[in-house]
Amino acid sequence: MTLNLLALAALTLSALPLAGAHAAAATPGETCVQDLRAIAPFLLENDTGARAHLEQKGQTYFDLALATATKAAAGAADGKACDAILENYARTWRKGHLHVKPGSAVDIAKPAPARPAAQGQVAPSKEPALRILSDSTVLLTLPSFHGSYRAALASLLETHRGTLAARPNWILDVRRNGGGSDSTYAPLLSWISSGEMLTMGAEWLATPANIEGQEKVCAQLAPGDQACAAFAAQAVAQMRTVKPGQYAPQQSGGTVSYARADTPEPRRPARVAVLVDRDCASSCEEFLLATRQSFHVKLIGRNSYGALDYSNMRLHVLPSGQRHLQYATSRSARLPHLQVDLAGIQPDIYLPPPKDEAGRAEEILRVQRWLEGGTLRPDGA
Repeated sequence: MTLNLLALAALTLSALPLAGAHAAAATPGETCVQDLRAIAPFLLENDTGARAHLEQKGQTYFDLALATATKAAAGAADGKACDAILENYARTWRKGHLHVKPGSAVDIAKPAPARPAAQGQVAPSKEPALRILSDSTVLLTLPSFHGSYRAALASLLETHRGTLAARPNWILDVRRNGGGSDSTYAPLLSWISSGEMLTMGAEWLATPANIEGQEKVCAQLAPGDQACAAFAAQAVAQMRTVKPGQYAPQQSGGTVSYARADTPEPRRPARVAVLVDRDCASSCEEFLLATRQSFHVKLIGRNSYGALDYSNMRLHVLPSGQRHLQYATSRSARLPHLQVDLAGIQPDIYLPPPKDEAGRAEEILRVQRWLEGGTLRPDGA
């Protein structure tokens, strides 16, 4: 299929005068159209999934999406209305790991707040938490793998080492976990791995914009985070080993790795149930792929969201300077044979979606009962 890059580029260039002397007089609609027209050309050059999406959905689909969005953008009354229009357009390309974010990079870097269970209620904390359910079962609630919770999870595991080691049954609740960083959950793997783990790595798309994005990402999103700095530096080094427009493996040894935990815990749980739902996305899904390789782990609940094939999002400021495009710079080496984005990751045991928060809480009791030799039936009979 022919990629209509020239037409998309022409649309972008037609909006450039707005960035000059007349920018101050531009209406919200004109500014919105300017940002909209910059998205597709940038994605087709730099986003790792855009060309595949174009091939799958067809040029006509995206021409119609752009025309519809342009009409809506031209009538945008203010910046907030424009934000919604551009985010909706981004979703015509891909449902996850592709966003238009208003504000500065500092604003975008903040962890998304937890959603309250009901209107008027206080949103729950996203900090990892431990609760002892019985002499044999413990619950670890993991609402987020954002890098800001990495130290908290490591501290939780270390502080309660004795409690964890004494209980053979673990429930790991990752429902509503929107992801974050793989390094956040890394300490858990030494507890629940049953040996070697096979990891299909990813490839970087090497372009000038993507290299620049890697060089800036830690200062923008995680200032002072040494793990981020090391990861980004390695990414830049790998991307510089190939020509612009080509893909480079994330690791110099290739895309497939076989590894064991450096220091596996001597007393690991015998049975681990991972509670998952449709809101588990990104690094949360990477966590599922890692944990399900263990002989004693079962995934219970619903399919995950499906936002993992194209990842490692970086920021690109749109022409208005009022918002950023957050796009993917890597693609999984699993592709095209094992696609997560199509339908998410399936659980080993399916549970119908709960009707309310009481039903959601009951799922924990049902899984506890099952781990302790009982039944998953809602009535416990």
